[in-house]
Amino acid sequence: MTNTHTFTHRDLAQLLGVSETTVKSYRTKFPSFLPVARLGKPVRLHPEALEVCRAIRRLFAEGLSIEQTAIELRTEFKEYPHNRRLSIAYRQPQPDAADSPREVPPAKQRDTPAASEQVAQLTELVRQLHESQQRAQEQAQERIAMLEHEVRNLATMEAASKAMVADLVGELRASRAQVQDELQARAEALAESQILSEAIAHVEDLSEEVLPSAVAQPIDSPTETVLTARKIVTVHGNAGPAVSYTLNREPKPEPLFRPALPPREFLDLPAVILSDRGDFLGLPGGQSITRLVEALSASAGDEPVTWLEEGPDAWVCLLPLGRALTRELSFERTKTPRGNLVGLIRRMRQGETEADAAELQELFRQVRDQMA
Repeated sequence: MTNTHTFTHRDLAQLLGVSETTVKSYRTKFPSFLPVARLGKPVRLHPEALEVCRAIRRLFAEGLSIEQTAIELRTEFKEYPHNRRLSIAYRQPQPDAADSPREVPPAKQRDTPAASEQVAQLTELVRQLHESQQRAQEQAQERIAMLEHEVRNLATMEAASKAMVADLVGELRASRAQVQDELQARAEALAESQILSEAIAHVEDLSEEVLPSAVAQPIDSPTETVLTARKIVTVHGNAGPAVSYTLNREPKPEPLFRPALPPREFLDLPAVILSDRGDFLGLPGGQSITRLVEALSASAGDEPVTWLEEGPDAWVCLLPLGRALTRELSFERTKTPRGNLVGLIRRMRQGETEADAAELQELFRQVRDQMA
């Protein structure tokens, strides 16, 4: 790059990260601070030229003029007043400096009124810039504090919402469990009532065969009655007790649970579901809710299907699956974009598990294949 102690214009440009033309302009503007070590091609400058060029670049970056830069350079570096101002192009060797008059640059005053005024203006600009930066920093801190406050509020609201949702889900599950318990109790009571009716009918049959002499009370009212056996024990001295039976006709007890049923116009609605794209999908031939429930309850045997009313246009169907499992289908009366009334399956639960859209569509597809 260079020899041991001197620099070319190219060397200085590479070290400073500027163009070679910029280094040459430094020599043109400040020849007394950049002494030439050797003329020729290429021109070589003294080693201190590197630090001088760095100072010039820094002072120009701060916005100082050529005169102000020269003043600052005099305070840091040695000046060579008799150094010749050379052009960028190579010149023929000049006569010896001893044979020609030396050009001495005129001394410049350091503190001129114009320079003082410029310094004052620069100081005022710096002060204003500092104040504007402080105001901007304060405003930024205020915005950051407001954003932090909003983030804390959002976090608090989110936590409260999650807690509220958890409470609602717990209450819903508890209500669902309570309803299922009540339905189970009613179903058991209904089964017991049926068993009791069968036992009473069996007693009636036995009474006609075994106790032909039983006296039946006449029926004076259209209310349905059943025969009940009443045991009467009498004691006849040493012969021991004598046992006899008599039959009384009593009204048939009302059933403990009368399951509700949707109206016929609701059960006759076409059963549909929503596809992933929001289209209404129905059964072949527009089969009704009744046909869908019959197809799904065919495997349940004689176990009854229970309906629960959720509103004037919404019903829940409980389909027994055996082993105390129940499939729950929620139907809702709605209208398609074409204005047709349909029975839409909103959701499906099997036991305690909520079915997703894919499982509901798979069940619907199985029913479609079964009816096809």
